Amino acid sequence: MQKHVETNPEAKGSKQEEQPQIIVVTGQSGAGKNTVMHSLEDIGYYCIANLPIALIEPFFKAVSQAEIPNQRIALSLDVRGQIPSVIARLVQLKIQRPFAVKVVFVTSSHSVLLKRFQETRRKHPLADKVTDVSEAIFKEQDLLDPLGQMADIIVDTDQFTIHQLRRFIIEAFTPHGQQHMVVSLTAFGFKYGVPTESNLVFDVRFLPNPYFDPQLKHLNGTDEPLRKFLFAQKEVVSYWDHLIPFATYVINQSLKEGRFSMHIAIGCTGGRHRSVAFVHRFAQQKMKHITFLPRYRDMEK
Repeated sequence: MQKHVETNPEAKGSKQEEQPQIIVVTGQSGAGKNTVMHSLEDIGYYCIANLPIALIEPFFKAVSQAEIPNQRIALSLDVRGQIPSVIARLVQLKIQRPFAVKVVFVTSSHSVLLKRFQETRRKHPLADKVTDVSEAIFKEQDLLDPLGQMADIIVDTDQFTIHQLRRFIIEAFTPHGQQHMVVSLTAFGFKYGVPTESNLVFDVRFLPNPYFDPQLKHLNGTDEPLRKFLFAQKEVVSYWDHLIPFATYVINQSLKEGRFSMHIAIGCTGGRHRSVAFVHRFAQQKMKHITFLPRYRDMEK
């Protein structure tokens, strides 16, 4: 992913400052496109929802001719069924137009999207042709995959509440502000499978297992007695002292690269004791411009 373009407030009259900043928002139904657009509107972007594909070129022409005076513009596209045409037009416009265009692709996993549609009881846009919501989500994911691959920024909303997503977008796209990144931390059990969305995976199965202590077996890694026991072990402390500097380095380098999110997974055998304790402690770390979101995927299994 590429960095969000920032202008220099002191360089008034500069070519960069005169160029409009355009964000094209697209992605999967139910992933949070509307929340992204509302958040951009709140920080001063001129927002246009669901611009028809046929109007993309006339719209960009109007922007280049200063017929739309706002310097920060966001538009959302509903592109199902027209992916090749949309990609070709966006690539061409990004090359030809003298202003910055960033494509933001909003996505989420199949299981999260399915849960959202079930909770809201909303109809999936593709449900007219595919009656089953789950099948409709899979179909749209396959349909939009080429567009996601050419996007400048991918925002995975799995771990966000609406309020967290709104805060993240505001912090990430506020002009002249420092880019912000969300790091999802998942504790999991290897017996249930490694999270497929992981960027980094750490294995703590070789560390002392509280499961075999009768007094700790029925606790989980968020309980203080278990955490005290675990981090009193020499090998646990040693592993922690190696893990944190390495993970911190990767996070900082990813932030410099312009990433807005990453996913770190820590696994033990069942995902209840050691991995949970590590994620719980990791989430307490303080890093500038980083928000940690802990998740204990298998703790109740």
